[in-house]
Amino acid sequence: MSQRARGAAPTAATPTAAISALEVRDRADDRRVLLFTAGVLLTAFAIGSTLQTIFIYRPERVATSELIAEAPQLPDRLMTNLVTVAIALLLAAFVRLEERKPLAAAGAVLAIALPVALARHGLQLLLGIYVAPELDVSLVEVCSVAVVIVVALGLALAQVRTRVRLREHERAEAEHRLRASTALAELAAEEMRVRREVADGLHGTLQGRLVLSQAAIDAIQRRGVEEGWSEAALAQLAGLRRDLERMREHDVRELSNLLYPVGVDVSLEHAIRALVRRVPAEIDITAEVDPEADLALDRGDDAVAQRIAVVRGVEEGITNALRHGAATTIRVAVGVSDVDGAAAPRVRATVEDDGVGLPDSPRWNGLARTSERLGLRGGRVELAPSSLGGARLEVEVAASSR
Repeated sequence: MSQRARGAAPTAATPTAAISALEVRDRADDRRVLLFTAGVLLTAFAIGSTLQTIFIYRPERVATSELIAEAPQLPDRLMTNLVTVAIALLLAAFVRLEERKPLAAAGAVLAIALPVALARHGLQLLLGIYVAPELDVSLVEVCSVAVVIVVALGLALAQVRTRVRLREHERAEAEHRLRASTALAELAAEEMRVRREVADGLHGTLQGRLVLSQAAIDAIQRRGVEEGWSEAALAQLAGLRRDLERMREHDVRELSNLLYPVGVDVSLEHAIRALVRRVPAEIDITAEVDPEADLALDRGDDAVAQRIAVVRGVEEGITNALRHGAATTIRVAVGVSDVDGAAAPRVRATVEDDGVGLPDSPRWNGLARTSERLGLRGGRVELAPSSLGGARLEVEVAASSR
């Protein structure tokens, strides 16, 4: 055998080994539950039986002096009963009672109960607890102990079976949740991949073709000038070139940013600052992004999707401030807030402006879409008056925890 072949043996880290280790742990837990439950029941019977035999159950009324005279038998009777319990538990562990199917388990319980009951009675005879008992007394003694062992082991098995069903149900639920979570994560990753590819295609391929088209129009214009084309034809070509320029600079770029904001794959701060740079220079706009916000989002598996959700919320706030609020000053702040009882920190972004403020009945056209997107990620949107005199938009998203 080659060195490579010898090194290919499965290790403890393989899935099969992991499953086997899990099964071994489950069986050990089941055995502990079985032995503990049966041991408690049988021990309670052993102590109760000892006390009952001496002080409670008597074939005829006896004097107190006779009871006191029999009291020294208590240690022997108690020892006999406890030894019986130990033998029953050892046999249950030896035959792996908890692993057997129902019919096989029932047979094993009977196979344990009868010999243990006979062994108990023999030990009683050996210690002189019984001296030449009648047959019916021996039969009652053996049968009653056998019944107690059957009941105790049966109840213990029922407890184990219940635990097994509950454990299987919980693991099935956990596996279902894991598959659903994995499917959602894969779907989100695929969505991000498609967004990135389409955005790159718009930004690169389509924009490049538009540039080539503009260059072709420039060449046609130069030829038209040389050949003395009419002013109307040249003006038409110039207008077509301007339309292509607007399409390239605005429509294609805007659509590309809408699909996949610039810088979102780098960091939330990078994406927010790229968004702010697109605002006209005459608008006084500042942005403060806490580095902890990126750290909180980076703990999850869908950091890019979370960043896009936050950027979309900030973009909606800036757009509303300019379009509806006629704002001249905009303040953007992104940070982390810990909410009591929350499993993970929350990233909060606020956009405040000095515009005309909130109308009596604000329309939630774009905000409704933003709120829906954030709601799918455990987030929220809140619109309120701003301390600057205009509107204050607050968006919040839960940072995913691994």
